[in-house]
Amino acid sequence: MDSATDFPPFQQRVQSSLMEVTRTAGQLSAQDLDFHRSSNAEVSDALDEQSLRLLSLTSSILKAATIGTDVSAPTLGDEDSVEDNWRGVVDVIDALLEKADACLDEFTGVIKKLSPSQQDQAAAKAAKKSAAKFPTVYDYGPSKIPKPQLLFEHPADNTDTSPFKPLLRSKPHAIVSLEDSIKPADTVAGYVHPYQAEIRAAKFPEASYSVSSPVDYQPWESTTATFVDTQEGVKEMLGELKSAKEIAIDLEHHDVHSYQGLVSLMQISTRDKDWVVDTLQPWREELQVLNEVFTDPNILKVLHGSSMDIIWLQRDLGLYVVGMFDTYHAACALNYPKRSLKYLLQKFVNFEADKKYQMADWRIRPIPEGMFDYARSDTHYLLHVYDHIRNELVENSTPDNNLVDYVSEQSKKEALQVYERPVYDAATGQGPGGWYDLLSRNPIVVNREQFAVFKAVHQWRDEVAREEDEGVQCVFPKHVLFRVAQAMPLDLGTLFRTLSPVTPITQNRAVDLLEVIKNAKLEGAEGPEWRDVYVKPTRGTQVRPATESAEPLTESDDILPIAARYEVSQFWGSVLDSEEPPAHPEYSAVASAEALRLSLPLPPMPRTVAEAREKLAPAPAAAPPKPVAAPTPAVEEEKDENKYFTVKERGGPRKRKAPTAETVEQSASSELDPTTDASSSLDIADEKPSKKQRRKEKKDKSASQPPQPEKAAKEEEAPFNYEGAATVFNAAKSKSGLPSKRAYNPYAKALEAPSGVRKQKREIPGKAMTFR
Repeated sequence: MDSATDFPPFQQRVQSSLMEVTRTAGQLSAQDLDFHRSSNAEVSDALDEQSLRLLSLTSSILKAATIGTDVSAPTLGDEDSVEDNWRGVVDVIDALLEKADACLDEFTGVIKKLSPSQQDQAAAKAAKKSAAKFPTVYDYGPSKIPKPQLLFEHPADNTDTSPFKPLLRSKPHAIVSLEDSIKPADTVAGYVHPYQAEIRAAKFPEASYSVSSPVDYQPWESTTATFVDTQEGVKEMLGELKSAKEIAIDLEHHDVHSYQGLVSLMQISTRDKDWVVDTLQPWREELQVLNEVFTDPNILKVLHGSSMDIIWLQRDLGLYVVGMFDTYHAACALNYPKRSLKYLLQKFVNFEADKKYQMADWRIRPIPEGMFDYARSDTHYLLHVYDHIRNELVENSTPDNNLVDYVSEQSKKEALQVYERPVYDAATGQGPGGWYDLLSRNPIVVNREQFAVFKAVHQWRDEVAREEDEGVQCVFPKHVLFRVAQAMPLDLGTLFRTLSPVTPITQNRAVDLLEVIKNAKLEGAEGPEWRDVYVKPTRGTQVRPATESAEPLTESDDILPIAARYEVSQFWGSVLDSEEPPAHPEYSAVASAEALRLSLPLPPMPRTVAEAREKLAPAPAAAPPKPVAAPTPAVEEEKDENKYFTVKERGGPRKRKAPTAETVEQSASSELDPTTDASSSLDIADEKPSKKQRRKEKKDKSASQPPQPEKAAKEEEAPFNYEGAATVFNAAKSKSGLPSKRAYNPYAKALEAPSGVRKQKREIPGKAMTFR
């Protein structure tokens, strides 16, 4: 086809051919092929031959269609494989249709710009996939990257347990000579810090104690870091660093596929430039030339969280830092809510660090762009952060508390750290990563045999990791170690199930591990238990395993804090002080009473029987009052069984009004007049006289009946006789002549259902209901 005008006729011919083939195939499938196959052997052979030919052609077409793509072509061997691999066939057809659609759009002019070729698409897709799945330290098992430590001029010796000797070959900016600095303190503690005197004598520059405007950092987009992987590049970088006043330093470390660990990258930044140094080169120890800058007290070295960086620098590269400013301790001095570098970058620079590369495998070469930018960002903004945090330290300092000096002292403590080899003691379990620390921090319960297996397997894992120069987690993780100790497998099948997933390192040594477990189980049957070895921390005693000999503590030994106890409780005082009770039996009650008095605010109790009788004796009788005539009881006394009674509160209306003075005077006069009977009072209540009549009757009564205060007072003095009072239940009938009321039954309405939304009856004043 020469132009777009030739495409429609071609498309029509292709479609007509496809329709004819589809129609013929449909007609053949509609026939009873099984009948013709069984009735004629020639037809059966012809069908099988054509079927194999079609399957072969289809497989060839599928393979040709998937060349240069990430789609895998299925293999069609027989008729059943078509159904089994139908999903794969559909994927290939979909990819072909999409590609054809894109090509048609490009050819007809719908897409003006040409699409990239298949090779470019595959390369871009592979690059995107590798960026999404970058190597991380979580890729346990064998190293997917060739181990760079195999090419070092001085490979690490994991079996060496002697004290670590500094790698220094020269000592720039020395106050004490190199010969006097590298001397073993003793055979146990090892060597002293070679720059100990220089670090203690170093002081921050005067600019660190004054407030000044922060220096702007270089734009991120228009600048980049220089990758240094040659000795010539190191010398060029060193020449530029010598002219700087402040530099920022950071490291990237890898400790999964190495027993001791590896410094993989070193980032260095000045105010104007960034460098990323490859520290995995075979000549890595030649980086000691950087001590001319790192140990210069006139150049301020800014790091963040330098605790491990100081150890790694002297262990791998022989580098030491003099005149260090740790921004972590500055953040602590200023009481920031967070002290991470990510927080400081976000606070002062508004830069969000991508922490997905924090656990990346930094041994990969060449370094992916995302990882390279992440490494550069750690130091690119750090000097600008230092400017801001220094100003806050100066502004918040007082004459008695200079925060800059505090950061200086804390930074010196970090710089004075000395690297010590991780020594593992198999007998006592002491040392970095020893079994004693693992068991003491885990609440697992083990018996004698399990304890012996745990120690033996732990030691075996450590020996294998040292031999292979791998991290112990690459042999098998910590939780698998506990699982093996509890299961104690005695055959390979059970061992593999217990170790699942099995790492290649362990799989190749499974027979040796199984033999270690068997021997440890036999020895542990009569061996010590974990509780016999474990020493529980107590007051004033140092935590040591039981296998060590008891030695007196010295001033240099770490002693646990001792909790002092007060002689007297700070809350209860002397209330809880217990005294020894007297031995004589007659004082036992006195001691109990004394204890009760201390706990409860009770009045003092008598201590002797005579004292108790004096207090319980009746008071001297007063002059007997004049006899008063007892009132005639209105109700006859009932039998003994009816002496129970109930005191009811006199009810009233819900909205009770204050009684008027007339009503009070009337009730008082009726109480003072004993001649007034109940019938007359009821008649008056029924007639309801008018207000004028009540007022007139009140005046007449007050005039004809003078008050008798003496008699009223005597009546008030007489106590109420409960025994002689009539009961309210089943009371005797009154003699007033009125019709008698039915006896009060408190259970009358006990079984009534609630009235719901109906209007409830109002309670009558003076009545009470026990149940409702």
